[in-house]
Amino acid sequence: RVAITAGTKLKIKVKSTLSGEFIVTIGAFQGDSLSGNLFTLYLAAALYHLRAVMSYLRPNPPIAENLLPLEWEYADDVDFVDEEKSNLEYMLPICKEILEEWNLFVNESKTEFTHFYLADKNEVDDKGEPLRGREPWRSSISLGSKLCSSEDVNRRCVLANSAFQNYNKVWEQGNRIPLKTRLKIYEAQVVSILMYNCNSWAASKQLLHNLDVCHRNHLRRIINMTYPNIIRNKTLYKRCDTVPLSERVGCARWRMLGHILRSDNNSPAQLALHFAVESQSVMKGRVGRHQSNLFKTILTDLSDRNIRLLNTDDLYDLRNFALDRRQWRELSKI
Repeated sequence: RVAITAGTKLKIKVKSTLSGEFIVTIGAFQGDSLSGNLFTLYLAAALYHLRAVMSYLRPNPPIAENLLPLEWEYADDVDFVDEEKSNLEYMLPICKEILEEWNLFVNESKTEFTHFYLADKNEVDDKGEPLRGREPWRSSISLGSKLCSSEDVNRRCVLANSAFQNYNKVWEQGNRIPLKTRLKIYEAQVVSILMYNCNSWAASKQLLHNLDVCHRNHLRRIINMTYPNIIRNKTLYKRCDTVPLSERVGCARWRMLGHILRSDNNSPAQLALHFAVESQSVMKGRVGRHQSNLFKTILTDLSDRNIRLLNTDDLYDLRNFALDRRQWRELSKI
């Protein structure tokens, strides 16, 4: 960290008063506004080096012939994708060696190999139980979320219930703490857990119903309206000045889609979206009942707004439309 900020001069601002300049000698502390940006630049440089070394094994830049991204990063997490596990296993020691040259260390205890696939209907696990719908990848966690939306929603409800219990003393205060204040605490400490990464869920109506049930149970506890006392759902939302979380999930997903459409055309999200759109016409779908996924959910969102996305020409038009942020926000209310 010292090398990243060597020779940097800073000033401290207190209200409208600036201090004199001083030279930074100990580097940027973790958690300040500068260190995150500097680390991103530093990691990017290290990855450029790594891609150059592995250019005989993988495309550089890491984009497949079908335009799918083969690599993506968030903060200090890096994911590599390949159709063969052996290639990824071969890459691991190379990654460790190259990144160590940049004083970046791979935590092998946290390194996971995740195989994405849909089990056949006759496939069973070690106990002889059907594996379809319970494939190991569904329980894998990336950036705090399980990769399967169903698993993640259920986990979010469990974590939110636990967080809610931690504030029982607040909810039990009743009118001694104004309802508005209690709801603010609930929004910050519980709903934030319940809705984490909700914009990437491909959740069924039943799962979203379960999410709303969890939410309403919390709200009834907060206003002390539990059994045998009864309050209609509509009245409950009005009294708490809120809406069902299922509606907020849809709005969050619409905002995320807008951000993706406005991002760089070579970003992993844009490349994945382009691949999904193009594959509709050039790839044959799987036999049997189709699985829910984020792309199909987005297509439903677009269809509800009378917007079609059948080919790359439609995608180009949608990108131009998303540039008008005001108009895009208005459609989030549908």
